[in-house]
Amino acid sequence: MLFRLVIAELRHRPGRAAFLLAGYSLGVSVMVVLLAVGEAMLEQARDQALVGGGDVVVVPSGISPDMLRAGGATSLFLGIDQARFIQRSVLESARGREEFGVVAASPVLDDKLVEITTRSGSFPAVAAGEIPSRSRAAGAAPDLLAGTWTDSRRDRLWTSPNRDELFREIDRFHLPTGAGRDSTWAEWHYFNVVLAPDRWVYVTLMVAGEVGVPGRWGGRVLLTVRGSDGRHRSLTRDVGGESVRFDTAGADLRIGQAGTVVQENGVYRIVASAGGERVDLELRPAAGRYFPPTELGGTGLVSGYVVPALYAEASGTVCLPRCEPVRGAQAYHDHNWGVWRDVSWEWGAASTPRLSLLYGVVRGEDAPETAASRGVFAYLVDERGVRGLYRPSEIQVPETQLIREGGRDIRIPKRLRFEDARRGFLVDIEVASAHVTDMRRERRRYFVQMRGVAAVSTRGADPQPLPGFFETYVD
Repeated sequence: MLFRLVIAELRHRPGRAAFLLAGYSLGVSVMVVLLAVGEAMLEQARDQALVGGGDVVVVPSGISPDMLRAGGATSLFLGIDQARFIQRSVLESARGREEFGVVAASPVLDDKLVEITTRSGSFPAVAAGEIPSRSRAAGAAPDLLAGTWTDSRRDRLWTSPNRDELFREIDRFHLPTGAGRDSTWAEWHYFNVVLAPDRWVYVTLMVAGEVGVPGRWGGRVLLTVRGSDGRHRSLTRDVGGESVRFDTAGADLRIGQAGTVVQENGVYRIVASAGGERVDLELRPAAGRYFPPTELGGTGLVSGYVVPALYAEASGTVCLPRCEPVRGAQAYHDHNWGVWRDVSWEWGAASTPRLSLLYGVVRGEDAPETAASRGVFAYLVDERGVRGLYRPSEIQVPETQLIREGGRDIRIPKRLRFEDARRGFLVDIEVASAHVTDMRRERRRYFVQMRGVAAVSTRGADPQPLPGFFETYVD
């Protein structure tokens, strides 16, 4: 009966029947195609040879792995900031391997625009690259038809540099360009060394001015000594640019006969003298306790910063003014560069042999007074790798104290506090001593260097006290 009805309908309305049949066929065809595409995408998602392989794909924030897989035009220019640091100190750190089961992290240079030059001319091309050993470990190594595919020296420098190579990579001098070609350009090595619970010294070796212009730039050695009586004294020694030598491929610096910094085999040798006093120290950074180079840039502000040694031990001799040996003293080292016209900052570093805290924010001359904590970051690291990177909403000053400077009473912090509530991170700093320097400018006039203890709390753990140094500016 059903068959007879179908035949009758075809005879009675053949056009309508054909149209319905075509529409139904089209719908079925579309469904078949969608199912096929879905199956293909599922197979690609399971294919470790795509987008670097592995079980987890790390891409820039806001980017879908599907876009990279499709090879869209915008994927040509994507990259992950601090990729080397992320691989070494996060993914392949002891914490990454032991707590999160990371076997290997395989970086991929995917669809990079390059220019190839031959004898007949140049032409653009698209290139990709991987590190052989890491690709194999992630299960994404290609099947070789011929030849060999092994790590080169540059591959090893990326994944596992030795200490000397690491410090040469992250700690080096810069030639000012663009906005950096400014008379307020300065770049310096900074070290602080705790000689006793109530005694310490800040050592700064600086290059400043219009670098490369004869007579318009030079070097300075600055020793700031805190004595057991609580008093600070600052000693300086200036040298003309013709006697300054610095290394754009490493940390080495010579400021005439006033001071030198030499890094070799992961050890820093610091010699500096000013005002008849002198330090001669070797500084040994703790393994893995560093913060990678970062740089903010714009039309008027260039600010660069790296911390090769959040925690280190210093040994040698200091004559401040009495000569005495130094053995295994706690020390810290960072390196700064940029344009410093009306620039200020909030900064702090605190450490024990097992844990280090770093926080900070840089403010340019156009920052309003109410924006003292905009862009604050906090960084926690130990001997097993990075423990966390946090973004506190603001730096609070719940308690202040008065200090006399230049005949004026200056109100400075007695306590500092900041937190990242979303991630259960809280720091409460108790200031034990402070030194105020009058910068003689209209805004953020007084530079405050403090010594104290930071109580660091993370979710699920007891607060940990970390002694350290902290800096801020006040009016």
